[in-house]
Amino acid sequence: MEKKRVKANNGTFFTIPVIVSGIILLIIFLSAVFAGQIAPYQPEENDYTASLAKAFSPGHILGTDRLGRDLFSRLLCGAQTSILNAFLIVAFEVVVGVPIGMLCGYYGGRLDAIVMRIWDIVCAVPSLLLAFVIVAAFGKGTYSGVLAIGIVYTPLTAKLARSLIMTEKKAVYIEACRSLGYSDARIMFVHILPNVVTTMVAQFTLDIGSAITSMATLSYLGIGVQPPGADWGTLLKDGMSLLYLNSVLLIAPATAIMVTSIAINIFSDGIQSYIDPGQRKMPTFKQYRKKLIVPTSPVFAVRTKKEVAS
Repeated sequence: MEKKRVKANNGTFFTIPVIVSGIILLIIFLSAVFAGQIAPYQPEENDYTASLAKAFSPGHILGTDRLGRDLFSRLLCGAQTSILNAFLIVAFEVVVGVPIGMLCGYYGGRLDAIVMRIWDIVCAVPSLLLAFVIVAAFGKGTYSGVLAIGIVYTPLTAKLARSLIMTEKKAVYIEACRSLGYSDARIMFVHILPNVVTTMVAQFTLDIGSAITSMATLSYLGIGVQPPGADWGTLLKDGMSLLYLNSVLLIAPATAIMVTSIAINIFSDGIQSYIDPGQRKMPTFKQYRKKLIVPTSPVFAVRTKKEVAS
């Protein structure tokens, strides 16, 4: 009876953590999409009579900054910018990294060796430092930051696609496709890609959370989103300078980044667990022993104890 329950639970996507994280992400996403309709004020609207108003002040649920701008409105509009930039970053790594990884994994040879060595060099440089160099080359701004982080994420995406293609191209159905005279492009993008895309989706979902954090870091350092634009990183930067006057200005965007990143990570883990149901339950010691093919004879047990004692 217990085994049947375990099998029934395996592969279930709608677990409690996934449902809770999904609801949180849905609320954040809808708030970002409809930020213009939900926000009570324009993000750059000044009210000097309410400068540095505390949270739950009349008309300002989260208070205001030094210029009297409503923090709740800026937080919603910042969510719109942060999430949009994160999707642009992931779209860049998908469009650039996946085709390169597929070509390298399918053909191999000199192309694979050259491209992978280039990616190894790129990965050897600290990601934040590489982003600084790219932003310095293209100038400060939102799109420079998106391009910089997209380039930083592309090598890992290409390597993921390469490893999946190298495993999948050995399958029997690929040999059948070749015997039928299908072109390499059709085999890669029509037959192989649909079989590996589910694994990639889990990774790309996780990258959205990382992209939000990375872009917020660049904006906090002043090389990402530039005023008068605002994202969660710029709100962190503004709130840090006013920490002792109104701590909510720092706590609110920090909480938004943290909650969004954690929810995305949990949701991504749920996707991965659904793709690989074996991850849903930790195997018992007997299952581990069977996988490792550990002998259970008394002689082996005695030898093991002596080896451990020595």
